[in-house]
Amino acid sequence: MPLNLLTKRGSRSCMETRNSFFSSTAFSCRQLLFLLCFTLGSLVHAQKSISVKYVDNDDFIIDGVLDEAMWAEAVPTSGFTEYFPTDSKQAEYQTEMRMMYNEGFLYIAVKGYAPGKNYRTPSYERDFSISGADIVNLMFDTYSDRTNAFLFGINPFGVEREGVIYRGGVTGDLDLNWNTKWKGESQIYDGYFISEIKIPMSAFKFKAGTTTWKFSAMRSDTQSNTKSSWSRVPQNQNQLNIGYFGDMIFEKPLQRSRNPISLIPYVTPSYLNEHYKGEKSFEFKAGFDAKIPIKSSLMLDLTVLPDFSSDDVVSGTNNVTQFEIKQDETRLFFIDNGDLFNGFGNTDNALPFYSRRVGFAKDSLGADVVVPLTVGAKFTGKINNKLRIGVLDVQTEDDKGEDIPSNNNLVIAAEQKIFNKSNISMFFINREATNFNEESTGTKYNRVAGTDFNFFSKDNSIDGRAFFHKSFTPGIDSDAISAGTDLNVEKRDYSLGFTTQYVDNGFVSDLGYLKRVDILRANPSVKYNLYPKSDAINTIIFNASYNGYWKASGGNDLSEGYTALGAEVNFTSGALLSLTANKNYEYLYTPFDPVGAKGKGEPVPVGGYDTVDFDLDFNTDRRKAFWMEGTATYGSFYTGDKFSADVKFQYRYQPLFYVSLQIQYDDIKLPEPYSSGQIWYVGPTLNVTFSKTLFFNTDVQYSSQSDSFLLVSRLQWRYAPLSDVFLTYTDTDRTSPFVPVERGVFLKVTYWLDIVRKNRG
Repeated sequence: MPLNLLTKRGSRSCMETRNSFFSSTAFSCRQLLFLLCFTLGSLVHAQKSISVKYVDNDDFIIDGVLDEAMWAEAVPTSGFTEYFPTDSKQAEYQTEMRMMYNEGFLYIAVKGYAPGKNYRTPSYERDFSISGADIVNLMFDTYSDRTNAFLFGINPFGVEREGVIYRGGVTGDLDLNWNTKWKGESQIYDGYFISEIKIPMSAFKFKAGTTTWKFSAMRSDTQSNTKSSWSRVPQNQNQLNIGYFGDMIFEKPLQRSRNPISLIPYVTPSYLNEHYKGEKSFEFKAGFDAKIPIKSSLMLDLTVLPDFSSDDVVSGTNNVTQFEIKQDETRLFFIDNGDLFNGFGNTDNALPFYSRRVGFAKDSLGADVVVPLTVGAKFTGKINNKLRIGVLDVQTEDDKGEDIPSNNNLVIAAEQKIFNKSNISMFFINREATNFNEESTGTKYNRVAGTDFNFFSKDNSIDGRAFFHKSFTPGIDSDAISAGTDLNVEKRDYSLGFTTQYVDNGFVSDLGYLKRVDILRANPSVKYNLYPKSDAINTIIFNASYNGYWKASGGNDLSEGYTALGAEVNFTSGALLSLTANKNYEYLYTPFDPVGAKGKGEPVPVGGYDTVDFDLDFNTDRRKAFWMEGTATYGSFYTGDKFSADVKFQYRYQPLFYVSLQIQYDDIKLPEPYSSGQIWYVGPTLNVTFSKTLFFNTDVQYSSQSDSFLLVSRLQWRYAPLSDVFLTYTDTDRTSPFVPVERGVFLKVTYWLDIVRKNRG
């Protein structure tokens, strides 16, 4: 039977109190009701804690069967509170946890009750997506600073995931590309499942001698369609928010753990047919990555001749705007602890450091060219409980054919905690050409320095940011400033936001992401949340915003203005439907052809344009085998009209495979003599799970805008923990007319070797 410990404790406590009071004096019913509410409220909102028992031995078999005698001695904890569809009651199907530890390992047992055995998982692949799937996530803030936390997840099938929560988890920031060795297994029983977990203490970073970590757990149960948290989280906040963690109390002070040195060598034989050059080649590359712990809280990462042939494929997209579209980073060297370097400035419009710039350069025509990385080093970690530092240095090769010099790319960052959860951070970025000459493209160097202040209130209802950055580039003598503020208020019934920004015309960051320069920006926004008493509808959200950009120089004329008014309905099934009306203004300072290179008419001329359009967004129940999500937009567009649709379909045959299809369509209709046209992007994906160690994935991307076809097929065999063999086939073609561009076959073998160092006596 599912447990409901909180209700039972509350009832027993109130009964004892009532008998005591009646034996001495008479109390009114109103006073009893007040006492009952006070007692229950105290139990619900009190800081939760779990006791972790010390165990002398390692006699655990991790199999999802709790038959070791030590488990009976561990103190259980339960009392999970619902997060979805409501956040005001105990979860009907509870989750129990037990923990034990010694100098080498942390042991965790999870028992999750459920209506039946119909659990869901998209695949058996590690770091699986939890959308529409069953999962228990265990989260550890080992420094209790409410800034970063380690996450370990497991589902009823024993599939594992691990990651790092950063920026306090306030907006759900989670990096699943962090890897470490640990073990977990699950077994499914009638009415519940059990997961048994063994995590090396060396997987964590913590201060020796401590007896308390901050901790929480969250669970998604697809059968009862609920999400719950061990430490209660209001529904208007993210479940990853570290501010709501409880306490994890160890029986004995923790001893310093000697983290192993990890060496990850690779070899990559490859065959490449470059049709556009008429050349065929066979190459053999080798390199390595290394992770060298410095004490227990600092890490030195090295990469020598890195190879990214096995990394995830970056999704393509149509682009009918004036601006570059920011893409996610997929290269592991830049992702691990990447929040320390990538988190400065405004993520939508002015990032001083954007790691995807490293490894790319501009040729003499301004086009992006890939340049290989030769060596990189990254030093990150905590000096003490409040100071976090990072140094990233990567050397790239030159390209003499394109007159691109080799460059050293250096980023130094520091983050100092202040108040309860806030911090002040500083950075310095230096991109410097190491063999610059008069024919080289770009400038000899570009430097950016700045500071950010990030504020988080104690009750997690207010967060804000203020930043000031300055760049230094040869030939630019202006102020070259980028600055801004951001303030957000999150309450259960409403949220308010206000963003301001200034970017000087002379501000340049070669390693950054800048959509606009020479701007003043103001972006107020408001949301109002309704929680109807309905079995079908969970929340209704009304929202309004204005996003305005004015030219900073001259007369501060309006460059862009976007007014939005919308409503969003979230259903208890997990489905979503929203409609937004947009009134826009955009001034073109240079002629622009939204159709792109395929445009056969004249570009839209310089001038101001008022438009109105409507956005429809939706997604269906992701727990179903077949689900879809997307957005559709229709309205005026410059001097004409535009209809756009971006829809993704996915079908899952659990757990063997899933297939997805992303379709983007833009139908641009402008009067003559301007360009009109239909633009397509089609991206099917097939993912096959043969076992927990053997996977096959194929991505196909077709874009009519760039007349390109890309196919990447990859077979992955995880033959040892965090050690893989990848066999990858790539095919790139032009499509109008069809012309092969490049085809290649890559075999990559990696091995993760841990060199264990003994503790000094």
